[in-house]
Amino acid sequence: MFLSSFHGGSPSAGVRSGLLLNGILCLLFGIAILAAPDLLAYIVATFLIVVGLSLLAAWWKLNNVLKGRL
Repeated sequence: MFLSSFHGGSPSAGVRSGLLLNGILCLLFGIAILAAPDLLAYIVATFLIVVGLSLLAAWWKLNNVLKGRL
């Protein structure tokens, strides 16, 4: 909602870009933790990867639904 004023679009534009950014960040942090396992447990890395993939899937689905309506 707040991000939409910077994009100049609808409120859904901010939600979609937020999902994409959060999904990519979660995946990157998850992969980094898996590369150096002494940073955190494997369970945390797996959790971040699952959350990242879920956010990316939600962004992709929302993006496709909104493109179909416009």
